Amino acid sequence: MPHDIPADLVTMKFAKVQKTPRRRKLLRRGLESPLLSLPAVAVIVIGVFLPMAVLAVYSFWPTVDQQIVPQWTLSNYARFFGAAVYWRVLLLSLLFAGLASAVTVCVTFPFAYFVATKVPPSQRLLWVLFAVLQFFTSYLIRVFAWMNLLGDTGLINQGLMQIGLISQPLWIFGLNKAGIIITFVYLLFPLAFLTTFIALERSNPTVLEAAADLGAKPWQGLLHVTLPTARTGILGGFVFGAIIILGDYVTPQLIGGTDGYLYSNIIQLQFGSSVQWGLGSALALILMIVVFGLLLVLRWATGGAAQVGTFSRAFTPTRAPLLRAYSILFLGFLYAPIVLLFIFAFNANPSIGFPFLGFTTQWFIAVFQDPLMIESMKNSLIVAVTAVGISLVLGTVAAVQLARSPGRWRQVSMAIVSIPIFLPPMLLGLAIIIGLNALGVERGLWTIIAGHTVLSLPIVTLLVLIRLEGLDPNFELAAMDLGATPAKAFLLVSVPQALPGIVAAALITFALSIDEFILTALVTGSDSTLPLYIFGQLRFNVTPAIVAVAVMLLTVSFILLVLGALVSNIGQRKGNRSAAGPFSLEHAT
Repeated sequence: MPHDIPADLVTMKFAKVQKTPRRRKLLRRGLESPLLSLPAVAVIVIGVFLPMAVLAVYSFWPTVDQQIVPQWTLSNYARFFGAAVYWRVLLLSLLFAGLASAVTVCVTFPFAYFVATKVPPSQRLLWVLFAVLQFFTSYLIRVFAWMNLLGDTGLINQGLMQIGLISQPLWIFGLNKAGIIITFVYLLFPLAFLTTFIALERSNPTVLEAAADLGAKPWQGLLHVTLPTARTGILGGFVFGAIIILGDYVTPQLIGGTDGYLYSNIIQLQFGSSVQWGLGSALALILMIVVFGLLLVLRWATGGAAQVGTFSRAFTPTRAPLLRAYSILFLGFLYAPIVLLFIFAFNANPSIGFPFLGFTTQWFIAVFQDPLMIESMKNSLIVAVTAVGISLVLGTVAAVQLARSPGRWRQVSMAIVSIPIFLPPMLLGLAIIIGLNALGVERGLWTIIAGHTVLSLPIVTLLVLIRLEGLDPNFELAAMDLGATPAKAFLLVSVPQALPGIVAAALITFALSIDEFILTALVTGSDSTLPLYIFGQLRFNVTPAIVAVAVMLLTVSFILLVLGALVSNIGQRKGNRSAAGPFSLEHAT
């Protein structure tokens, strides 16, 4: 292609040309070939579906002398229904998860409503970032922060007693079921906020104004206009929050001790000290059926949601001082535990907490003098770099094909690749170790990499796909018409277009991999990662040094996630101006 022909002239040319048989053939053999998304689909099938199938088989086999016996029986399910402790704990766990999710949704709604309807569009991204950033930071560290706040000797009860508001510790702020609910509200708030915010932002404010003009009172507008509009987001936050709680066996153990054991703790115990893999598989399969049942309920409940108005980005400035005050206080609730961790990390006090005895960096120095911590950090970096690298390659290739190939294969592929997002990491971890056991394969660092790849791949695929959706495919077609191979068109045209989404996906999945604990603890062998190291310290030897580790991990996660959000936002703005970005077709020919 001559260098003096502008690339946008080529775009105009191909925008006017229908797909010829030759071009359709190029597409089928090139960037629309189902073979491009097949590796990503295969990873999920091998890493999720096959292990789940083995788990289902194990649920029908008994365990004798701590060994699984290949003999078909219903004894494991009979034991579940025959022993009241199992199904009662499951029902109590469902009620507990429902209560915690309902509280989360209720306290989240006013904040999401304020950001979606009262904050100018130019400022919303900043509010959203502050609301959701801590959701992507270390799960264990956020639980650890509340371990210091709750309990009879926790900072909340002690602070209230010192200022004279109470004379003895309050039960609601104890290390018990009430404390577990408070911790889960803190952990799940960003998820519930995001689902509700997305639903509310799509509402048309003129509909609410029209209702007011027709005589509707504010509470009537809330019940008949706002809530129907946000129903999908509210129910989505509730269901996904409940699923996360049902699959969490760590928070109840750390916050509530034996008093906080839920159904997930019983499952984890079968694969731990009890070594009852058959019964554990049956319990896990029952939980998986419950999870999919909740997803079906969500689908049924939101399938007929009323359409209230047409999507509009219209914004009518209105004052809402009470909502603003509530939102600021809620942000304080989100970040106060994190601020306290930073204070404790630099406190010369040898015990975690107050009084503040002076500024010091000795705890950070102590961290790097611990060989186990150094080894754990190296393993975490190896796992994150490898898993994210594999996910980026497979997910980007799959997203390029899925973005350009509407039809049944796209729907099936998207459904398969998205499955890990809807399953608690505990179930994925159990399925993986059962699959490895069936094959007689020893666990090691590579099994952690495999598990993290399964978790990261759907995120990469979806983020890159969002970036590519709607971009003009004529550049790739023109490049192939001008002699570029599909591989060259992919590398020099598709990848540059998807680059902001790829970078954002890399940063976000790297941060998530560094922090992942629940699945890692199940699939690891003798290798330790940074979250496993932190968990061990929390259980047996809590010192200010572990607070220093927490602060470093939080800082890295914040930086990576902010960079990912900024890169994605910059890429979207550039994408609106040009589908091809700074690259021209002459580079592909």
